[in-house]
Amino acid sequence: MGKFQKNTAGFTLLELMVVVVIAAVLAAIAIPSYQAYTARAYKSKAQSEMLKIAERLENYKGKQLSYAGYVPEHQTANKGEINIPYDSGTDFDYQIKLVDINDSTIALEDSAVGQGWKMIAVPNQLKGNALRASQYLLLDSRGVKCMTKDALTVSSTSCTNAEDWR
Repeated sequence: MGKFQKNTAGFTLLELMVVVVIAAVLAAIAIPSYQAYTARAYKSKAQSEMLKIAERLENYKGKQLSYAGYVPEHQTANKGEINIPYDSGTDFDYQIKLVDINDSTIALEDSAVGQGWKMIAVPNQLKGNALRASQYLLLDSRGVKCMTKDALTVSSTSCTNAEDWR
């Protein structure tokens, strides 16, 4: 044997680079898919909570004959606002805003009339890319139920570019 023997115990630089490229391609595919999955999960949770609140509102009206004075469970310090998940401070996924249907500047608990209600679920735009691309949700006592990627505010009465709420 000569002075120069071939050592085959390690990996070449080219082999390591191929592995890194494959890992990067897999990550580029997996990360957006995961973000879309989590955004759908957050939206589903907000929809579920909105439907629960709607059911509670109807039970309240059945007893009180009006929606006026309804105080939502898990309300934040601001009247008519519910963070999803509850008690998450500024780290919420969605924020549900519950207002009087005739005057969207008044929370239901302060409403004198309370003939109807409107809920808007707004995704937290500060939380990440998945929620920035999430949909706004609208639900009211007249039966409007829609979602859109266009920004909604509590003064909105319908969705533009709406999709089915599924």
